[in-house]
Amino acid sequence: MAGVSLLEPTSRIEVDLGAIEHNLGVIRAALGHDGPRHEAPGVCAVLKADAYALGAKRIARRLEGAGVEMFAVYTPEQARELIDAAVGTPILLLLPVRSFSRDDRLYRAVCRGQLHLTVHDAANLEALVDIADRLGMPLSVHLELDTGMSRGGVSIVDGDGPSGGLLARINEHPRLRLAGVYTHFASADCDEALTRVQNDRFEAWLTRHAEAIPADCVVHCANTFGALRSRDYHRRMVRVGLALLGYAGEEFADPDMFEFGREATGLRHAVRWTSRVVHVKDVGPGTPVGYRATWMAERATRLALIPVGYADGYPLSLSSRGWVGFVRPDGTDAMAPVVGRVSMDQITVDVTDLPRELVRVGTPVDVVSPTPGAPNSLPSLAAEGGTITHEMLCRISPRVARTYVTGVEHEPLRGGTALRRPAGTASASERTR
Repeated sequence: MAGVSLLEPTSRIEVDLGAIEHNLGVIRAALGHDGPRHEAPGVCAVLKADAYALGAKRIARRLEGAGVEMFAVYTPEQARELIDAAVGTPILLLLPVRSFSRDDRLYRAVCRGQLHLTVHDAANLEALVDIADRLGMPLSVHLELDTGMSRGGVSIVDGDGPSGGLLARINEHPRLRLAGVYTHFASADCDEALTRVQNDRFEAWLTRHAEAIPADCVVHCANTFGALRSRDYHRRMVRVGLALLGYAGEEFADPDMFEFGREATGLRHAVRWTSRVVHVKDVGPGTPVGYRATWMAERATRLALIPVGYADGYPLSLSSRGWVGFVRPDGTDAMAPVVGRVSMDQITVDVTDLPRELVRVGTPVDVVSPTPGAPNSLPSLAAEGGTITHEMLCRISPRVARTYVTGVEHEPLRGGTALRRPAGTASASERTR
């Protein structure tokens, strides 16, 4: 048997930068970039939480080279990472900023207009006015309007509220520039009616205040799902994160209502999580597996141990529900089910129905497959674990090594089969088989 090197990571995340650039092209095509360039909306790449835990610096540099118009992050720390990486593209900071220092590494980025700040309410705006006056610095700001998300921003659900006053205050202050106005859709992935209501509220507000909105102000409202749902939501710019990584259509609750559903099928999954078998054993019928003995072998069973667990970000909720993939010699994929509870550092997989020569110590395994529709693709695992693809990505631990590749083509499952799920384990949803 082959051994497992102590010098190699037990598992790794492979991020396909080529797929990310391809996905940007798919989004641009949906936005009409195959027509006159000046008429097409821009793309704001959302790189919150270290680009969904995949490495904001590397992904930002690739997207900047591909000409993305803006980046969006949530915290100053996330913005500093991009500035430290010498990213020159404008960055939108979504968090309400209420204090600032000239010693901050972001100071120069703010002064040169690269870093844009968000106005959420009157108190937030006055804090920004104080910063601008005290430090003598210009500020480019985006006014966020709450059209029904009830999260950040100033509410316009029941009319203008204080938003008109905020707009006037921004325009009258000599050091503030209104660089953008935006809202955020609450349910663009699943509720066309609510998305339309939010868009109508936003449109009505823009119409009422049209004379106070500068010609170069960027109006934006669509996230990934809004951008793919309808061209009505594109406006001057769209904010996309998940679609850049190749995920979207799997989470459409009402796929027939998406104008760009066909385009979504052209997205390529950019993430692959690989590991290796570190131990194989045979157990007899009646043998319990894992903590609390939640799964018990009903036949002579062969088990493979994979060094991935909830400390790596593999959810406990995938206990006896997850799948991993092995590649047969002919190139076809075979799925094997996770059995028993997910442990901190390891999962146990039933490989009884796979040839013994295929699964040995050292055999590679796909914990997460880049193949759309595979039982161990991120959207499929998220559905099995009762969560969403966003969370599956963000929960991957920094201790899992990241590697970056480009131009990798992943074909759909080629004759792939899922092994018979042993009795006592949960059934995978039919759409992932």
